[in-house]
Amino acid sequence: MIPLAAFALAGCLAVGPASDQILAGDLAARFPEWAAVPPATALGLAPAPGVQRVFRLPELRRLAERFSLSPVPAGEVCVTRPVAVFSAARLLAAMQKELPAAHIELLDFSRQPAPEGELVFPVSGLRQAPAGGFWNGYVSYGGSHRFILWARVKVRVATARVVAAQDVKAGILLDAAQLRVETQEEVPAAGLVSAVEQVAGKVSRRAIAKGTALRAEWLEPAKVVLRGETVQVEAVHGGARLKLECVAEASGAIGDTIPIQNPISKRRFQARVESKGRVVVTKGSL
Repeated sequence: MIPLAAFALAGCLAVGPASDQILAGDLAARFPEWAAVPPATALGLAPAPGVQRVFRLPELRRLAERFSLSPVPAGEVCVTRPVAVFSAARLLAAMQKELPAAHIELLDFSRQPAPEGELVFPVSGLRQAPAGGFWNGYVSYGGSHRFILWARVKVRVATARVVAAQDVKAGILLDAAQLRVETQEEVPAAGLVSAVEQVAGKVSRRAIAKGTALRAEWLEPAKVVLRGETVQVEAVHGGARLKLECVAEASGAIGDTIPIQNPISKRRFQARVESKGRVVVTKGSL
C-alpha cells in the first residue's frame, strides 16, 4: 500500500487549462504519492471557471482504495479552474497575431475574470465603423470550451484597393485605363477589390463614380454570348460529335448554362458557354 498524504489545503488545486477532467496528475502536483497513479487518469469532471470542486472524505477514501493508496485522508480536497483578468497587453498581442500589419488602438475591454487557455481574437469577430467598434474574442480551454471576451477598438490597416479613375458606366467591359490602385490606412472592409487583375474580363452591374472603391459584388464576368446571336454548338453523343449553328435565347458568361434553339427543328436545349460565340450541349438533344 502507498501511504496517502494529508489532503488538507490552504487553497484549491488548479486543474490543467487544456483538460475537461480532473486528473491524477493535478493532485500529484501537490501530493507526490499520487505520482504512482497514471497522470492522465480521470478522477471527475473539471469545474467551470472560478468554481470549486470539492472531493469529500468518503469520495477520497474510495479513490484511495481504488488506486491502492493508504486510506488516511486528513481533509477534503478543493480543485478549481483559476481565473484572472487578462491584461491589455495580452489582448493586444492576440489581436496583432490576427492582423499583424494593423494599427490597433484598445479603447476598453472586458474585465471579467477568465480561465487560462489560448486567447483568440478572430478577424470574423471584428465589427467596426469609421469611429471604432467592437472585437469579440474568446479563451479556448478545457477541450472545446470557450470563454467569451470583448474589446472596444479602433483598427486601421494599410489596404490596397482598386478605385475608378473615371466615371464608369454599367455594363461596360472594364480595363486598366479606367482604374487605379490606392493604398491607405483604413478600417478593414470585406468585399473590396484589391488588385486590377481581379477586375480583368469583368463588367460592372452598376454605374461607378470616379474615385469610388470597387466592390466584388458590383462586378460580373463579361457576357461572351448575347441573346439572339448565332452561336457555334458542339454536341457530343457517345463517340459522335455534331457541330451546327443555333440561336442563343439568353446571354451568358463563360461557364454559364443558357437555353439554345435549333433554328431548323425549333427544339430548345441547354448548353454551356465555352468561349465567345461557342457553346457545348450539356443535356437534351438536338
